[in-house]
Amino acid sequence: MWTEIQIETTEDGADLVAATLADLTGGVEIRDAQTLIAAQVGRAVVVTLCAPERQGEVLEATEDVLGFAREAGTTVDPVAIRTRQAHEEEWRDVWKQFFRATRIGAHFVVRPSWDPGTLVSGDHVIDLDPGRAFGTGAHPSTRLVIGACEALADAGNRPVRILDLGCGSGILAIAAARLWPASEILAVDNDPEATACTEENVARNAVTNVRTQTGVLDDLSASFDLVLANIQADVLCPLAPALWSATAPGGHVLLSGILVEQKDDVRQAFAAAGFEPQESRDEGEWTSWRCRRPG
Repeated sequence: MWTEIQIETTEDGADLVAATLADLTGGVEIRDAQTLIAAQVGRAVVVTLCAPERQGEVLEATEDVLGFAREAGTTVDPVAIRTRQAHEEEWRDVWKQFFRATRIGAHFVVRPSWDPGTLVSGDHVIDLDPGRAFGTGAHPSTRLVIGACEALADAGNRPVRILDLGCGSGILAIAAARLWPASEILAVDNDPEATACTEENVARNAVTNVRTQTGVLDDLSASFDLVLANIQADVLCPLAPALWSATAPGGHVLLSGILVEQKDDVRQAFAAAGFEPQESRDEGEWTSWRCRRPG
């Protein structure tokens, strides 16, 4: 038995709440007009599960981030917060009523097993059923990384070794495998539930060039031609020197999970570590950076 918490707010407010709660609960889903068949435009519902004894902690964090957003001038009201007890099986069954195939980037379609979606020639399909802890890839931070990967591939980049740091559901590792089937891809997360989820999704998608590892960046000795890090700005910035060491000369890091107001902080941190910030992409309240290690 789990406690399901639903926070209904504006789309901007939902992004901020989701970014905060993902660390506390292991993952969230954002139900909005893009991922739900029936949803009010401009509104979104953040849904997460937590152990009953952690409900107070999660609700307090929610109120804190909403208060911060109001002070910063972000429209979040009206806010409605609902809680209920839910079985894990029920969580998945409810999603089957609403979640649909979603197009990400130019050529990716992420779809659940119950919706084949509409495909066109050249599409890359990722089959991904939503689970309790890890999401469906509909979040802007995920879309930004996949779009940046497509741009690198279109420019002729062929990374030999790729790292997906903080792999979660494994969606970025699988997307990289679709774009670069000859690459060696390592998906790493410090949460064993995440690496188990990635392994399940890798098998579901019949991907053969992705392996997983439970651990942290400091555990790795190899260097990578491309690093995908969809985490959060307050985690990324301190990691900049370690990511420099993990990136091969001439390699790229794609950084996401960054709010627009944190863009300059991330750029400065990675420039100070020796990277060349080359391109940023924005979507709503979110941004990403592509940085290159000279060499």
